[in-house]
Amino acid sequence: MKVLLISAPSRRFSLVPPMGLLQVGAILEGSGHAPLIFDPMLDSREADYLGFGSLDRILDSFKPDIIGYSGVATSYGSAKQYALHIRRRYPRITHIAGGPLASVYSLLLTKASMDMVVHGEAEVSLPLLMQQLDNGRAIHDIPGTSFLHTNGEVIRNKPAVQIENLDDLSLPAYHLVDFSRYFRHYLQDGSIDLFKYTLGSDKYVQEILGRVGTDDRWVEIMTGRGCTHHCLFCYRHMKGVRYFNIDYVVRHIKFLKENYGIRGFQFADELFNGSVERVFAFCDAIEANGLDIFYMVGGARVDNINEKMLKRLKETGCIEMNYGHESGSDKILKEYRKGTTVKQNREITLLTTKKVGLICPVQLVIGPPGETDGTIRETIQFLKDIDAYRFSLNYLIALPETPIWEYIMKNRLIADVEKYLDLVAEYGGAPLLNLTKMPDKIWKNRGFVIRKELDLYYYKKRGFSLRYIYRLMFLTILPFIPQWFKESARRLIRLCKRQKGKSIV
Repeated sequence: MKVLLISAPSRRFSLVPPMGLLQVGAILEGSGHAPLIFDPMLDSREADYLGFGSLDRILDSFKPDIIGYSGVATSYGSAKQYALHIRRRYPRITHIAGGPLASVYSLLLTKASMDMVVHGEAEVSLPLLMQQLDNGRAIHDIPGTSFLHTNGEVIRNKPAVQIENLDDLSLPAYHLVDFSRYFRHYLQDGSIDLFKYTLGSDKYVQEILGRVGTDDRWVEIMTGRGCTHHCLFCYRHMKGVRYFNIDYVVRHIKFLKENYGIRGFQFADELFNGSVERVFAFCDAIEANGLDIFYMVGGARVDNINEKMLKRLKETGCIEMNYGHESGSDKILKEYRKGTTVKQNREITLLTTKKVGLICPVQLVIGPPGETDGTIRETIQFLKDIDAYRFSLNYLIALPETPIWEYIMKNRLIADVEKYLDLVAEYGGAPLLNLTKMPDKIWKNRGFVIRKELDLYYYKKRGFSLRYIYRLMFLTILPFIPQWFKESARRLIRLCKRQKGKSIV
């Protein structure tokens, strides 16, 4: 059977490898089917960023029997647009959604014209589903799937079992896409200066530059699945944590090096260091196989790492560790169910940057129900304590089938889920839904305050003149200036420009 796999974007112009679909493509090829992947972000344009023109040409030439959709919950809007568009032209094609997108299965089945949704891992359910479709048999009794009954009821079958041995899987079917177009560059303008202040040592900067070399391209791959914890805002359809065998990981790296000439990797596991022994075995294998690579650890926990591990990672090519700090308040970390403390975050981050010399981006999520101005102040102090020149900050995004979603539904905080998902897809981690007891105006401004307080702190620390400090102080109070005053000031500035330097008094 011919299967067109669509990577439904979660937001405009976000180009990331469709890792789930690449694995699904390998499954389909292994079962004797013919998959084709369509990723609109490879050729996105402002006017037609979903690529309907390209999609129509593919539909006409490829003539698929099945359309498969993958993405995250916020991909729902684009997946719906694709499905309804295709239905109008080819009403008999079967539509199936899966991956994290399955968390909005009820909407997919009732509003987006999907025939079936596959939950959890596809390795077990998908081959059985394809076999049933190929033989013209009923597909409504397959574990790990949901469908819309003729009476309009959404039926979700019992879960499918998880695959026991990840090493049984084939490598992702990279040949189904122009994979080299997903490569990113690590060293961007201004990064060297950023590294210097984060690490606090020119020596460490030079070590990182030496490891990366002149070719700074990198790409994401997975060495395991799952995590030991389930945070308040986390959507995860897998139980526990499982890893690929070290030999499998080495074979994967060698394949990409030999076939795509890439030597930079981000190990995008939710939890890379779940097993201390495995981390050291991984480092030994990298060294034993002479793999000249540089790499970033995309997900690690601060409560399962030490100086010896960090130094060993660095020796074998690691240049960056990502821990997911989330907050500088113990109260908020407890609410997030992180299982870590601010003290652990602080000590391990400083150990990573100042003593071992690895980049350590700080990732923050603000705005859970328990967030207050006091916890925000704690987070600001935490950022100062660890010299967080580089940090990302997002407001908490509540998505279906995450623990926080139960709170949302119980308190009826979202009237229209479809509209809400579209807003999140458009604006990401912006302040969209106030879960706190702070007034909306204060809550919306907290992210701005954190950024500007840190700017002010580092401008002063780096010896900038008072002119910069005064400017930042003005920017900090800007959101509180009445809108009518801002408009009057803008009109005055425009008038001054029209006078070309002449007096207007």
